[in-house]
Amino acid sequence: MLKDLWYILYMSLDIFRKKHYVEEQKLLREVKATELVLMGVGAIIGSGIFVITGMAAATMAGPGIVLSFILGAISLGISAFAYAELGSAIPVSGSAYSYTYSFLGEIVAWLVGWNLVLEYGISTAAVAVGWSSYFRSFLKNSFGITLPHALTGAYNPSAGTYIDISAFFIILFMFVILLLGIKESAFASSFVVVLKILVLVVFIVFALPYIDFKNYKNFLPYGISGVWHATGLIIFAYLGFDAVSTVAEEVKNPQRDLPIGLIGSLALSTFFYIVVSFTLTGVVNYKELNVPDALAFAMEKLNMHFIASIISIGAVITITSVIMVMGLGFTRVVYALSRDGLLFESLSDIHPKFGTPHKATIVGALILSLAAGLFPLKDLAEMVNIGTLFAYFMVGVSVVLLRKSKNYNPKFRMPMAKALLPLNLFTLILIMAGLPLLTWIRFLVWCLVGLLIYIFYGYKHSQLNR
Repeated sequence: MLKDLWYILYMSLDIFRKKHYVEEQKLLREVKATELVLMGVGAIIGSGIFVITGMAAATMAGPGIVLSFILGAISLGISAFAYAELGSAIPVSGSAYSYTYSFLGEIVAWLVGWNLVLEYGISTAAVAVGWSSYFRSFLKNSFGITLPHALTGAYNPSAGTYIDISAFFIILFMFVILLLGIKESAFASSFVVVLKILVLVVFIVFALPYIDFKNYKNFLPYGISGVWHATGLIIFAYLGFDAVSTVAEEVKNPQRDLPIGLIGSLALSTFFYIVVSFTLTGVVNYKELNVPDALAFAMEKLNMHFIASIISIGAVITITSVIMVMGLGFTRVVYALSRDGLLFESLSDIHPKFGTPHKATIVGALILSLAAGLFPLKDLAEMVNIGTLFAYFMVGVSVVLLRKSKNYNPKFRMPMAKALLPLNLFTLILIMAGLPLLTWIRFLVWCLVGLLIYIFYGYKHSQLNR
């Protein structure tokens, strides 16, 4: 009995053990600020702006969705500074998982990593659902092809839908490519980023002259609380900016270029989000926007069928790249956790021919394709957001605690940190509080499952335990 109590006490202290990263200097510092901005925009702009904007406007904020984007940008803009500071402090390429492992300890890192699995995994499924909507729109507008209704939505027998077959198969296809070893850089090319921006510019140019200011008359139909709740959902549109911090070791001048890449990509994306959402709710009454292909739908309402087809095919191409990046992020986070021994180690096995974590990729393909086919986009997006906001919150806490340490010497420091860091933590909590109770319950269940995995497997098999 005494031995068991001693083990429990020892474990309770030892779960905060830290991993010390050593810079190996294997990567060349060649990435510039402009390339970081393009990388960030490539990861951020996806189904969030093409799909979530319309849904959030219709059911939560109305034209006030513009304010939701601004509130989200302020909070995540400060988080971007926190990422830049930690990215310059750790001498290896990393993410929220490696930051917290190095500074806050193993148990915190595990929970952050476990939620990053949720972020990248479920966002892959959610983006696939958004892609499916525009793919069906493209088939219908360009070729007159309509899929059977039963195969066009999440499992909902009362509505006559059983599976989103397009979302199901696009994930299987993308994960097959990931298994074969296609690199992320090939799908985050400047061409795709430029194409995304051009599609949004086309929508703005053709829709702007048809704005009816009567649609703004009831600017806050659901009140300020609607804007608050919508912010918790549209955070999905900003996912991906933290991917910029993962290449910190490869940036030529991280002290200058990393903040530019993080803040620049967020600022450019926010500009398009505000202009597009303002234009969209001005052209079409917000009550009609609860559709999965809002931008193409707006063009159809204006009888601009050719422009609707251009937007649909542009969305199909550009969102496909986001599925690839998010899917890659999922497999690499699972690989990192299993390599450190916190998750089942067989998932870190590398294929002898393709050089990829094939078991993690296969498991991800099976689970995420089913999630994309069977669950609605709104539920998926809310689950992604709360896990991501938790990771951002822990990054902010890391900076607050580390600034008290004499050994903390980052190359870049957040400006006005005494004011911005508390504001960051407050706004993140505020946004998380605006998410539905059911989402919180799912999040807590997810964390509980994670804790059980750590207690019964991760703690004993951790590399630090050896």
